[in-house]
Amino acid sequence: MADPVTELAKEFLELNNYIVRKETKFYKDKVAKGTASDIDIIAIGRTGISVGGNELKENIVAEVKTGVFDKKEWIDDVYDNKFKHIENPNVSFWQLEKYIPRRELESGNFDKVLFCTATTDTVYNYALTKGIKIVTAGFMIKEIANHFKNSKRWTYYPEWYNYSLIRTIVNYLVFSDTYKDKLKLEDIIWIDPEKKRSKIRNRFVKLNSSFFEKFVWNQTDADVLAKLIIKLAKEGDRLWFKELLQSDSKFWAYLMKN
Repeated sequence: MADPVTELAKEFLELNNYIVRKETKFYKDKVAKGTASDIDIIAIGRTGISVGGNELKENIVAEVKTGVFDKKEWIDDVYDNKFKHIENPNVSFWQLEKYIPRRELESGNFDKVLFCTATTDTVYNYALTKGIKIVTAGFMIKEIANHFKNSKRWTYYPEWYNYSLIRTIVNYLVFSDTYKDKLKLEDIIWIDPEKKRSKIRNRFVKLNSSFFEKFVWNQTDADVLAKLIIKLAKEGDRLWFKELLQSDSKFWAYLMKN
């Protein structure tokens, strides 16, 4: 196996019907053959894909990094060290045509892609100006999860470790109450909800607030909502709660009437 992000990218591409080759030797120029590097991923598909706002051509030449790309100069480094040479037909075409037809290379029908752990909007847009498309681990995990949710295939795929891991976690989170070894959301989320003024906790809740709200609101027996109301009445800021209720005049009038 290669590093985790490379394996994740391989599965993501294969799930989208690409044939993937990992770690292909690549010489930056004909003179410096003694200092060969490699192309982390070469992928070929029958058609390109459009998923989650990302459009990828049928031919992909990719570099993989495990870090978080939040600085423009890191894009410059990747471009100078790898993609600048791939753009040069005198350097790259004679090597890449073993895998991608020369007519595709000459017409520019291939994407230069950087797979990495994460990035920012600013760096993502800057990479586009250098002819590089960024695909993050977060995006790939979400797409693999969506693939699982839509296909409902509960079997394991021995060659797709990440897909099988996601399937196992989802399986446990839903049916853990019937298993010997329990696995709950609190076992995966390392944030301590009891810590006061926790910026990390607050960011996590705010980011997922809509999802939490739907879960609690649609719970059939309303057990969690009832506990929250009782807890708020006993331990919470009652003045804040009263002001919140008063902000909805119709609901406040209903409470006063009944």
